[in-house]
Amino acid sequence: MKRTILYLFALFLVMPLAAASEAILGIDGEESTSVGIYIKDLRTDSVLLDFNSQLALTPASVMKCVTSASVLSLQGGERRFSTRVSLRGAAGSRGVWSGDLVVHAVADPTLESENFRSRRGFCDSIVAGLRRRGISRIDGSLAVEHSLRQQGPVMQWECEDIAWPYGAGLYGFNWRDNCVTVYPNTGRISPAAPGLEMKTERSTAGNDFVRGVGSDLLMVYSRNTRRDWAVKTTVPDPTAVFEAELREKLQDAGISLGTQRRSDAEASETDIYTHTSPTYAEILKSLMVRSDNLFAEGMLRSLAPAGLRKDAISREKELWATRGVNPRYTIINDGSGLTRANRLSARFIAGVLEWMASSPSARTYCGFFPRAGREGTMRGFLSKSPLKGRVALKTGSVSSVQAYAGYCIDDDGMPTHVVVVLVNGFFCPRSQVRKGTEQLLEQLFL
Repeated sequence: MKRTILYLFALFLVMPLAAASEAILGIDGEESTSVGIYIKDLRTDSVLLDFNSQLALTPASVMKCVTSASVLSLQGGERRFSTRVSLRGAAGSRGVWSGDLVVHAVADPTLESENFRSRRGFCDSIVAGLRRRGISRIDGSLAVEHSLRQQGPVMQWECEDIAWPYGAGLYGFNWRDNCVTVYPNTGRISPAAPGLEMKTERSTAGNDFVRGVGSDLLMVYSRNTRRDWAVKTTVPDPTAVFEAELREKLQDAGISLGTQRRSDAEASETDIYTHTSPTYAEILKSLMVRSDNLFAEGMLRSLAPAGLRKDAISREKELWATRGVNPRYTIINDGSGLTRANRLSARFIAGVLEWMASSPSARTYCGFFPRAGREGTMRGFLSKSPLKGRVALKTGSVSSVQAYAGYCIDDDGMPTHVVVVLVNGFFCPRSQVRKGTEQLLEQLFL
């Protein structure tokens, strides 16, 4: 502690608070860079470093810290999404069902996800449920019903992000992370994605994807001529991908499914299968370690499942206002932080982190953060430092934005310090910002 105090005293002697901040991170062009830092010792309730902590900056994926804290606080960690599948109508003779196959979707972002492989097999479970009831033909069709409003990518996201897997939007029904694999040089799409059109043009500038919000046309600009070149892209209609796959599974099982609806919403239903997702805590851990935008949007919308996105955000802001963390000068447009239009201050984020550190969910919440030098987006951070494993931070990065937020932790994995570093509009290589942050933490904690 003595060394920390001496370091901070020397730091502020050599630099006026409103002047250039090269002594904070030591990056090139820092005098023209927006930096907000707040670091607090939770054990002594003392602020170790407060630099522009009230400045509202773009947090990038650090937004996920707030989303996860809000969901854990309001929903708990044991809740799960439940997607019910039923037959609507009435049983006919000789294995014929007079009605429709209905999926009651709840915007579960994890259905058939690559990130929860042990919980896959949704189509197979539907087939098994029909077989148990001796169904060999459904006269009606497939109906996927949900109550989610404002589906797809967030309007404030950049168009250049939407075609890439990290830009997958949330829908009332989500399937396989809302992505498919495309082979641009042969035109093949796997699995089949009805409605998605792909056009490839040669480029000498590299490879790129473009697909506008709500568009069915994927433009691929490629200099790669290999026939087996494959990349993942998002789809505009996850339900269509699911339906094509389910119909194939049913056909293989000898079960026919019609194409015209035969029942109305008031008809009686017979349940055949209910799929339950991983727990909310498992989903939150996954999205924080991997920085998964689709999962983050799904968890945010769980706060107001029948409302608009703004309703979920309002509930989130109200939560923190009641806890003394003032959200007045914040701008939140999504749960993932993919939009550059979000604005949070280091002080606001630190307030959320501090409240969670003293809550009954402290251990669970702290466990969501990837540990430095070991996990996820933090694997290379402080990997050769004595602080390896002692710092747990969520990272955030978009163009000219680098952010860190989380904790220093003790040997039991409990938080001892809150750490928030937000850097916007930097002119140096991103590696300089990372190195400067590493050095700052080493100066404070070693």
